[in-house]
Amino acid sequence: MSYLKKSAIAATLAILSATSSAQAQNFSAGVDLNYLALSHSEGQTVGFGYTAAPEVWVELQSQGGLTYGLRAFRLDADSADPTTRYDNIVMQTIDLSVGKSFSMGNTTKGKVFGGMRFAKYYEQERGTTNGLTVPKSYGLLGGIEIAQQMSNNLSLYGGSTAAIMFAPDYTDGGSSGTDLTFNTIDLNLGLRYKRQLANGGNWHAGLGLTSKLWNGVSDDDSENISAYGFKLSFGMDF
Repeated sequence: MSYLKKSAIAATLAILSATSSAQAQNFSAGVDLNYLALSHSEGQTVGFGYTAAPEVWVELQSQGGLTYGLRAFRLDADSADPTTRYDNIVMQTIDLSVGKSFSMGNTTKGKVFGGMRFAKYYEQERGTTNGLTVPKSYGLLGGIEIAQQMSNNLSLYGGSTAAIMFAPDYTDGGSSGTDLTFNTIDLNLGLRYKRQLANGGNWHAGLGLTSKLWNGVSDDDSENISAYGFKLSFGMDF
């Protein structure tokens, strides 16, 4: 079983354990359909067009206002340009978080949260068996989300998540190393439309801009790589 699959199972069990002693008040789940292009600090991602990158999440909110969340993301992108250095790049994360909801007035709501991020990174260099491979990494994350209600059904949302990551080992071509550190920053901004369901819950759909910046992980001299684009979001609250 892979490292991230084990992390996902452990994260799910941790959420269930944390909420077993505090009765859940709300349950939310959804999927973000990201369409992302790549940018590299040394221009090594020529030919990478927009790639579909799914992101799924679940969240439980207790009666005390605490939230317990699990989020998983994966990008697997290929280049169509035969001259570019890399022809395949994989970015994958699983987040386990605990947060606290807050309100500012009647129309502004938000959430601050912290937790753990587990990540995997891989880049295939053209003409070689493997490029930089980070099979597993982990670190602390923190973030904030804010939504401003614009009408009964429409709201403007924004958020950021940052994590400091540590990889105990990695390989780069024929060489290997230990103790790789890097950081990741996720940014989101968009509009969300929400409607009530017949059973009292809500469904919501959104359209927004998103970016995921990984600093100090790409290439053999710690370059930066980012994925940026737009996303469609769908979810339900109960």
